[in-house]
Amino acid sequence: MRLTLLWGLATGVAIACVDLLALQFIRHVNDEDVVAAITLVDVLISLGLCGWAGYRVARALNELRPGLEAAVLAGIVAGAAAAATSYYLPLEEPSVSEAVNLVAQNILFAAAAGSLGAWAGSMRRPPPTR
Repeated sequence: MRLTLLWGLATGVAIACVDLLALQFIRHVNDEDVVAAITLVDVLISLGLCGWAGYRVARALNELRPGLEAAVLAGIVAGAAAAATSYYLPLEEPSVSEAVNLVAQNILFAAAAGSLGAWAGSMRRPPPTR
């Protein structure tokens, strides 16, 4: 349980920091193609971090569920941070539906990436040969 919480919270905070950094870059860019590229890199980093957290926890505990729980917890933390950021540093008019959408999107992406990582981490390793 402790390992799941540690990886989930740490990964969620790391994703929130990357999201905030991407938001600050987007604020100073006017080209739509560059904004799309920054957003894509941000999403790929988030997916990679959630998958990595799921993999590491599942590998350490040799079970699928704790790895998935760590990734979803990371998505919840990152989603809550994104919702708070949308109110304190809005790019457009903040709304409740946008905040709910940010949280749900982060949880969905985290669950998808975390399930792949946890599945890979929980696969049985063959016994070592001598």
